[in-house]
Amino acid sequence: MPWRAGRDFRHLYHAAHNILERSRITLHPICLIAKPLHFSPALWRPAAALQLNHSHGTATGSVQDSVDIPILPADEGKEMVSTILRWKPPSVHVDGGPPEVPPPPNILSIIDSVFESHPARLPTLADLKRSTATSELAPYLRLPQRAPALVHYLLGAKDHRSALWIIRVAVEGGYSFSPKFYGRVAETLAGLNKWKLIPGLMSFARERLGYTTTGLLNWRLQALTESRHYLSLQDALDMFTKDHVRPSRFTYHLVISMHLRNHDLHAAMASIRAMESAGFRVSSRTWAVILASHRSLGITPSARTQAMAALQTADDRTATAILNNIVQLLLDVHDMNSVVEVLSMVSQPRGDPRSAPGVDSIPEDGAVAREDLHPRPAPSHPSQVFVNVSTFNKLLTYLAQQADLERSMGILQQMQAADILPNGDTTTALMRLYFNCDLPNDALHIVADALRDFPAAILLLPRIGFSPTTPAEHPIYPRTASPTIRLFNTLIWGVLQAQDGKGLLGLKTALRMMQIANIDADATTVAILLSYLYRGESARPREMIRTVRALMSAGVAPTAQHLHVLVGAMLREERVVGHAVGWMVKSSPDRSSSPTGDQAKSDDAQYSHPTAGITFPRRLRYRALMRPIVQSLVDRGVRSDRVTFALRIKHDASVRRDLDGALASFRKMVECGMRPNEYHYGALMEGYTNAGDMRGAADLMREAADAGVRIDVKMHTILVAGYARLAQPVQALTAFRAMVALGIRPDVPAIDALVSAFFRARRLGAARRVLLKLWPQIAPISDELRQASLRELAVAFRALHGSKKVAPERLSSQEQRIMRWRLRDITGDLKVALGYRRRKGDTELRHARSVALTRAPDYTRAKTR
Repeated sequence: MPWRAGRDFRHLYHAAHNILERSRITLHPICLIAKPLHFSPALWRPAAALQLNHSHGTATGSVQDSVDIPILPADEGKEMVSTILRWKPPSVHVDGGPPEVPPPPNILSIIDSVFESHPARLPTLADLKRSTATSELAPYLRLPQRAPALVHYLLGAKDHRSALWIIRVAVEGGYSFSPKFYGRVAETLAGLNKWKLIPGLMSFARERLGYTTTGLLNWRLQALTESRHYLSLQDALDMFTKDHVRPSRFTYHLVISMHLRNHDLHAAMASIRAMESAGFRVSSRTWAVILASHRSLGITPSARTQAMAALQTADDRTATAILNNIVQLLLDVHDMNSVVEVLSMVSQPRGDPRSAPGVDSIPEDGAVAREDLHPRPAPSHPSQVFVNVSTFNKLLTYLAQQADLERSMGILQQMQAADILPNGDTTTALMRLYFNCDLPNDALHIVADALRDFPAAILLLPRIGFSPTTPAEHPIYPRTASPTIRLFNTLIWGVLQAQDGKGLLGLKTALRMMQIANIDADATTVAILLSYLYRGESARPREMIRTVRALMSAGVAPTAQHLHVLVGAMLREERVVGHAVGWMVKSSPDRSSSPTGDQAKSDDAQYSHPTAGITFPRRLRYRALMRPIVQSLVDRGVRSDRVTFALRIKHDASVRRDLDGALASFRKMVECGMRPNEYHYGALMEGYTNAGDMRGAADLMREAADAGVRIDVKMHTILVAGYARLAQPVQALTAFRAMVALGIRPDVPAIDALVSAFFRARRLGAARRVLLKLWPQIAPISDELRQASLRELAVAFRALHGSKKVAPERLSSQEQRIMRWRLRDITGDLKVALGYRRRKGDTELRHARSVALTRAPDYTRAKTR
């Protein structure tokens, strides 16, 4: 109803407005260094960029000389893409509705007996007939509707392997399933996140039916996308031409989404033109698909304006999807001003021309026809866009990442006032919030509620710090959460980053709970583990590469996120080995040099490579060890993304000290349609400071601000550290004061960089006084430390930045053996959690050892095209 929509938007608008108003922080006076200033937040222009953590203060090399990997939230937004593409939720009704009664117990016993021994080859229909113990199954499947009902029952019990086997056996016995049946099975498998099984099912359906349909081919195409197997536009259309089937509008939407998620903007534009040539106009739903898949690239102001114009012609559900994705893209760049602006515009009636400012001056980008972008006549009644719980969840997730407990509680109050009920994503966001706010028991209360049907799993929660007798201090929304892979991935992330989460032992406990709840791990689980090994355990690249290759034997396809962590680990090690770090490094700048040999500039093909042309060091056989992982990505058509380009710029600027190469990489990324953010500008600024060009670094930071990039403390620290590297304390102090004047609170690396400038200039007394004066900005200082030496003060001060560890010293032989043993143990548990099963007689099921690395297994060997 219109009045309900208006009330919902009023609550949502007030929630966003409260976040904006209360986001203004108050700075404590910085004694003797900077005068007390009133905070006046700058209103940056909207820009689409991902929040990527990056190292700063690299010139001093004192607090953080490692390379932070800009890990994105794994597959975040993937569910939104699938929701837009498939409008109704996955159904477990396979054919003719659910059966009135479950299958007979003897039939279920036969199926259990087949799978409980983990056979290497599943029995065929002839094998079932020859055995007296299984002979009753074949006659049962020939009865009318018994086979579809049994498949439905098994899928409802999340026993997909048995369900697919029943389909094969029933077809061998003469049962003929319809294309609609195969489509519903694929829909259910998609709901269970078993996308890898769908292409094989579609091939089986085509073989048995003798033909295929547009719907079945669309399922195959979407399954390939969700499995990160990307096709070109021509290859995708050839699938339909080969079977004499005409692609639909939905087919082109799938192809557009595939290319955007693979960071190939030019191919996505070509797909839009091909869709128009096929007679399908760009619709509001097309814009919903584009926005849902565009997060990895960022959004331009013109695209945002066109998306707002699409709201005028969209139905309620499509308009809500467009709105939610615009809000998400703006939150990615911390542009709360634009979030409030968007919500205030769409809260007006659709017929109001003010709801889409600038629609009369939409720029032509050449991607779509101009007439398709202008709004069609407004509906006769002044309707409004309906919001849903996802709109609130995005705001809640944004605040959870910032550990803002107070304003998050305000969002929940606004949801309650709008009569919007929370869902599973709400509880997942609350878990992340409570972990970030050092409230792990509240987060574990949510997990315990989700596992209410699995008491054996609840009994394991105390091993990771759960206290059931201590009530939750904040909302947990009982009976809202359910055991899903997203919930368990959030749990694993929280356990690994908590100080008392038991580390890898806590991970083993979480994996055991996943087994009890019948939840399989996914590629995101592996990415979380690798990120922890990189940041928390400071594992060497060799051990991390071995872990990924061992998991490949369990069917895990390496992803771009896995590659990001591995490349970052090698980059950190190469940087530490090749360049000295610390306050004692000589102050002379490193001039750019022309690369030779393997350091030759990359061509366009190398830039689109999954590694963006980064060459792995030959030392320690890293290049050979990485070959199967990289080749797997190449075979599946995975392209480089913004994170990979950021690592490439960092590699050129900070490791190779090749400023020209870093600039070329930056330009190429922009040419590919990717919007640079603070990480890319920061990496490029490091190149200028390494070359001693401080004016160029300062000009670049101003250009970033003009481009709408939020200038944060890290970019200012790079500038301060650059002056420190040149032993110019006056200029470093000026840059530091300019940062404070903008209302940016200094952190440990920023203060450390400033102190190092005085140290390098041999003004030790001034360095000590500056450190003592700025210390209260981070934490209180004890009386004992006030009498300590400068060295002792520096060590204690850097310890306050514990979440960012300095690159560790090389592990001893004993420590390396312990690390390898722990990783083998975790790898075995992960294999089981990933659904990998061995034969019953294999005694290594619980403690699987990693595959040998003397040769690449057949399934990981590099393929030749």
